Parts: sequence; structure tokens; C-alpha cells
Amino acid sequence: MSIWICIVLITLCAILWDVGVVMQKKAADRLPKIAWGKDLPGIIIAFFTNRMWFGGLVVSAAGWGLFALALNYTPVSLARTIQGSGFVILAFFSILWLDHHLTALEWVGVVIITAGIVALGLSEPPEARTPSTILTFRLLLLVGASVGVLFLIYGMKKLVNLGFSWVVIFSICAGGLLGLGDVSTKTVLNAAGKGEYLTAVGLYAPFLIVSYLTGFMFLSRGYQHGRAILVTAVSDFCARAISILLGVYALGEVFPESPPLRGLRIAGLCAIIIGAAFMARFSGEQLAEGLK
Repeated sequence: MSIWICIVLITLCAILWDVGVVMQKKAADRLPKIAWGKDLPGIIIAFFTNRMWFGGLVVSAAGWGLFALALNYTPVSLARTIQGSGFVILAFFSILWLDHHLTALEWVGVVIITAGIVALGLSEPPEARTPSTILTFRLLLLVGASVGVLFLIYGMKKLVNLGFSWVVIFSICAGGLLGLGDVSTKTVLNAAGKGEYLTAVGLYAPFLIVSYLTGFMFLSRGYQHGRAILVTAVSDFCARAISILLGVYALGEVFPESPPLRGLRIAGLCAIIIGAAFMARFSGEQLAEGLK
């Protein structure tokens, strides 16, 4: 499959993901506050039985299906970064339907993200194929380290009141877990493609489910404590960082050998991450509020 077709699929995934997140944000505002304790099982049941929240989960899952399809032909480090195109689409929706005006920095973000996506597309040679080699030791080491860092950040806030607000802590945890979910999706596809179905279903798939569901709960918890713009910006950055780190160092997703193509790949990754920071307010929540 052409890298450009994958870019289209991932862009559609980003839009569905944002729509699902909007629905979950609206539902989370009306649902009980998520907190550890004896009431947590009942709170989780309340979320999953809420039509708006669960509907958002289903819409995001549809986006994940497109993402998984693209991952068959695209490195996860590349695919997660391309999702930054969703910010540009939502920004233009806001201009067309809500008569919003972009600031100078946001226009710069549109240009940078678009240029970054083009650079990533050009950096992938037509004959390239995503490596299917999973470096098991590195994968386990980096996944364990990532989970440990998330626990450490959460624990330091809980025990010694780490200097960040709770909304930032929840957003970091959500982004890290969603990024691990993306990496797990790639490992499931790799194992299944090699005929290792027992490993795919018995080992990687459960971690995939736990990572995504826990990530969505932290995301909703963040929405209950602060603005969706901040939650989206922080979680999105953390998810990309995790996907790129594990994709390159644990899934054997090497950069192109040609120096010009390698330069385009690195420039494209950096451009989309920087541009997404400029476009953070177009997380989908603002668009939905204006269309109510």
C-alpha cells in the first residue's frame, strides 16, 4: 500500500479519534469523578453504561481500525506522528463552520504540519516495507521502563505533591498508555503476520486492551480536572514520544539508509510535533462546543 494512502487512512483515523474524544469529554463532565477507592468499580460501570461516553469509545475504536490497517504498511513511529494532520482538518472545519480565525502561530502550525506530512511521505521509498522484527528484550525493557516512569510520576504527585497540576499528571499518564497501546497494536499485527497467533492473542492483545482502556480512563479523568485543550496537547505529545521511542528502538523501525531520505524523515517527525503544539486548541472539543 502506498504511503500516501496510509496518510489518508491515518488522517481519517485522527478525525474519528477526535470526535470520539469530544463525546467522551462531554460525558465525563456529567459523570462521577474518577477516584481510587471502594467506589471505583461503580464509577467505571457508570462510564461504560453511559451512551455518550461508550459511543465515543466506539467511534475512537473505528478510528483505531483504520490506524491498525495503516500499521500493516507503515512504522508505528511514522503513523502516530502523521495523526497530527487531524489538528489541521479540525482547524479548517472551525474556519468553515464556526467562522473562527487562526492566529499567526496557528497558520504557521498548519504550514509546518502539512510540510512535515509531505516530508514523511517523500521519506518512505516506494519499495520500503515495515520491518516485522520485534526486539523482545528491548521491547520488554522499554515498556517496563515506560510504565515505571508513569507510576513514578503519579506516585510523586500523590505522595510529595509534585509541582505539576493533576490535570497534567493525568494527561501524561493517558498519553503514555495510549502510546503503549499503539505499540502493542503493531506487535499484535507483527506476530499475527508471522503466524504467531498464540503470542499475538495471549501476550500482546491483553496488554493492548489494558493500555487503551486505562489510557481512556486517565484521559477522562484529565477532562474532569481541566480544559480539553491542555489534556489533548500533553497526552498527544506523550503518545507520540512513546511511539517513536519504542518503534525505533524496540520494533526495528530503522530510518531510511539514504542520507537525504533520513533527513526528510527526521525533519518531518520534528515538524509535525512542533506544528501540533501550535494547533493544540483544535482538539475537537472547541468545534463541538460551537456546533451545539
